[in-house]
Amino acid sequence: MKKYVWLLIAAAFAVAVLAMVGCKPATTPTPSPTPTVTPPTPTPDTKCPQVVSKVVQRLYTSDDPDDDGSFAIILTFDEPIAGDWACILNKNNWTITIENATRQSSDFKNGTKSADLIVVNKLSDKKIEIKAKVSETVGSNTFNGLICSEEDANEYKKDLGLQDYQKPSVADTVKWKLAYKCKIYDQLGNPCCGLEDSGCCAAVCEPVTPPSGCPL
Repeated sequence: MKKYVWLLIAAAFAVAVLAMVGCKPATTPTPSPTPTVTPPTPTPDTKCPQVVSKVVQRLYTSDDPDDDGSFAIILTFDEPIAGDWACILNKNNWTITIENATRQSSDFKNGTKSADLIVVNKLSDKKIEIKAKVSETVGSNTFNGLICSEEDANEYKKDLGLQDYQKPSVADTVKWKLAYKCKIYDQLGNPCCGLEDSGCCAAVCEPVTPPSGCPL
């Protein structure tokens, strides 16, 4: 009788274990599909090369005995220029004028003083250099070159035999213009016709436009 009771207990324990473990096999969860990412459509380039840097500088100091009044304009673009280089590098297609309301001559005061073009150079696919020269004669005295600094203004006063109150109080503003027939285009063929801009012959941190003038 005791053996029979133990068999019943063992059987009940086995049933309990099976109930706890269960007979259903473990299932592997179905992975979620990876979402497809659509890349944004790039904005097409429709702009021609744009000037991002412009530098105007004397090529001699104002008290240099070899000073012939020459200066340089260096323009840097934001992308390579593909053409039209033959038109761009022809100095006859450029007009350079200088304005300074505190100089003596009226053509400087009115911004109609034209510089003499020397040469236009291709420094790289993104950079061009325009060399020119200018001078101002008052009576029998001449001052060569641009006024870009306080030292230049002092030399100007000395060379022209002026009084203190006649000394220039601002630096020269240099303006350049490329003939409209010349096309500046990039490697995709996006063209701009001509180019017109200006810059101070001085180091400035803010854009300065006439008639306020460029600070010395």
